[in-house]
Amino acid sequence: MILIRILSFLLPFFLMQCASSGFGTQGLLYENQRISMMETGLSATKEGFSCAKSYLGLIAYGNGSIEEAQKQGNIKEITSIEIETYNFLGIYAKLCTVTKGN
Repeated sequence: MILIRILSFLLPFFLMQCASSGFGTQGLLYENQRISMMETGLSATKEGFSCAKSYLGLIAYGNGSIEEAQKQGNIKEITSIEIETYNFLGIYAKLCTVTKGN
């Protein structure tokens, strides 16, 4: 009986994701999506990325800002902003900002 109580207490912790993109829909086993945040409708010739990563939810680093993505793509005028997320088993998660423009 005590073992059942201990397991019922610990089970939610084993089912939670350790590393998560924290944005959009969440997949327990796998997540890979791109979500549009802003669109002007103008055509774009350049694309820039900036990413932040997490390992087991214990270590997180990176610069996923719009400004960094704009700088990486050498973009002067932004025409769209998207968020790209990836998560694998809660072990590794990545959130990237994608800017497009001219």
